[in-house]
Amino acid sequence: MMLGSGSLLRKPKKVTHSMRIKTRQKNEDWNNILKRYSADILFFGILILIPFYMENGYLNLTQAKAHALYITVVPAMILFGIAVCIRGDKHETRKRTTINGLDCLLIGIAITVLLSSVLSQNPRESFWGNAGWSVGAVTMFSLITAYFILSRCYAEPVNAWLFVLMANIAIFLFTIFHSMGIDILGVHAAIVPKQFYLYVSTVGNLNWLSGYLCLILPVFFVFFLSATDHMTVILYGSVLTLGMINVLLCLSESIFAGIWVCAFFALPFILRDKKRIRRLGILFFSFGISALLVGYLPVFAEKQRRAGGLFSILLDWKAALFLCILGGLCYFILPVLWDKMSKQTIQKIIIFFEIWMAVSSVVVICISIRSYDNNWGNNRGQIWNASIELFGNFDLKDKLIGVGPDTLRYYYNGITSHSLIVLTSHNEWLQWLLTTGIIGAILWAALFLWLIISCFRSHCLEHEGIAFFLPLMAYLGQAMLNSPNAMNISLFYLFLSLYRKNISR
Repeated sequence: MMLGSGSLLRKPKKVTHSMRIKTRQKNEDWNNILKRYSADILFFGILILIPFYMENGYLNLTQAKAHALYITVVPAMILFGIAVCIRGDKHETRKRTTINGLDCLLIGIAITVLLSSVLSQNPRESFWGNAGWSVGAVTMFSLITAYFILSRCYAEPVNAWLFVLMANIAIFLFTIFHSMGIDILGVHAAIVPKQFYLYVSTVGNLNWLSGYLCLILPVFFVFFLSATDHMTVILYGSVLTLGMINVLLCLSESIFAGIWVCAFFALPFILRDKKRIRRLGILFFSFGISALLVGYLPVFAEKQRRAGGLFSILLDWKAALFLCILGGLCYFILPVLWDKMSKQTIQKIIIFFEIWMAVSSVVVICISIRSYDNNWGNNRGQIWNASIELFGNFDLKDKLIGVGPDTLRYYYNGITSHSLIVLTSHNEWLQWLLTTGIIGAILWAALFLWLIISCFRSHCLEHEGIAFFLPLMAYLGQAMLNSPNAMNISLFYLFLSLYRKNISR
C-alpha cells in the first residue's frame, strides 16, 4: 500500500557498500526517475502549493488558484516529456500500461470539453475560464494530463504525507485565526469589511473551504483509524481536531452533504474493526469539545452570531454533550459488545445502518423539495430555476455539447446573488450540463458510477484503499450545492489518480 497511515515517520532504506557497487554497474533508468519526479511535482503542488497560493489577497482568488495549477502542471509535463524522449534501459522488462474504463471516460470528457470550447460563442473565455471560476478548457486538460501522469508514475516518497499534514495544520490554524478576526497574513487588506468573515484561511471563501474539508479530511480520517504507532495517531488526531474546528467555522451547510455521503461508504470500513470504532469514539469526543469551544468562546462571537441552521444546533451545549456521550459509547461500550457478536451479526448491523442512512437521505431530499423556492439554499433556488430554463432554451448543439466551460456569465441575464454577478450554477451537475451538454453530464455521471462499481469489485471498503475513495464520494455530495473551482477540482483529480493506482494493484 502507498498510504501514509501505518507509520507516518518512515526512514529510508540503509544503502550498503555492495548496493552502491551494483548501482554503479547497472545503467540507471533516467526515464523512470524523471517520470517519478514529474508525479512528485504534481502531488506536492496540488496538495500544498495550490491551497497556499494567493495573488493580491482575495481580489483575484479564482485566477490565482488556476495559476498555481499551471505552475505545477507545466514543469511536470516538461519533465514527463523529457522522460518519454529518453530511451530507458533496453534490458529492463517493462510492465504494459493498461487502459481501463476510468481512463476512457476521462478521454471522453477531454474530447467533449475541446468540442464545447471550440464551438462556443465565447471561445477565448471558454478556453481560459476567465468569465467564471477559471475552470476552463486549459484547467480541465491540465488536470486530465496530471491524472494520467500520477496514476502511472507516482511512487510515494518517504514521509510524503508528513509534509501534507503539516501544511494542513497551518491552513486550519489560519482559518481559526481569521474566524477570531485576526488577519496574521495580511490578506484581508483590500477586502470589503462585510466579507471579512466570508473569506478564511488561504483556501478562499466558506464554500471553497467546505469543499476543501470534504476532500482532505476523509484521507486523514482513514489514516488515523489505520495508524499503527502512537506518534502517527497523535499527529493525525491533531490535524483532524483542527479540521473539525474548521468544519464548525465554515458555516456552509454544503459540507454536511459531503460528510453524509462519505459516512455512508465509510461505515462498513469502521464497523468491521473494534480498534477503528474506539478511535471513532475519540473523534466524536474531540468534535464535542470543539463544538463547545467554537460555540461559547468570546473570540468566536462573530461566527456564533452568523451561525444558523444545522450549525446553530451543533454549537449548542446539548449537541456537544451528545457528541461526547456518543464518543464514550464508541470507545468503551461498543468494542465490548463487538467481542461478543458473531461476524454475521455485525454484518447485519452494518446493513441496518446503511439502509437507515439511505432512507434518511430520501426523507431529507423530499423535505428539501417541499420547501424549495427561489430563496432556497441562499438563493440557489433562483439560480437553479434559471439554469433549467436556460437549458430548455438551448439549441440542439448547445444541449448536446454545451456552451463552453465557465461561460455562463453571458447567459444569466438579470440574476444576482448578494449584489454579485452570478458566474456559475452553484451545482456541479447543472454546471456540466450547461457548459458541456448532455454528453459531458453523462460522462461525469458515468465517472462516479464507475468509481462506485469499482469500489465494490475491488473490495475497497475493506482496506485502507478507501482513503482515496472517500474524498471522491464526499466531493460528490458537496458538489451538489457548489460549482467546481481550480483548487478543489485539482484535489479531486489527485485523489482520483491515487485511487486508480491503488486498486490497479
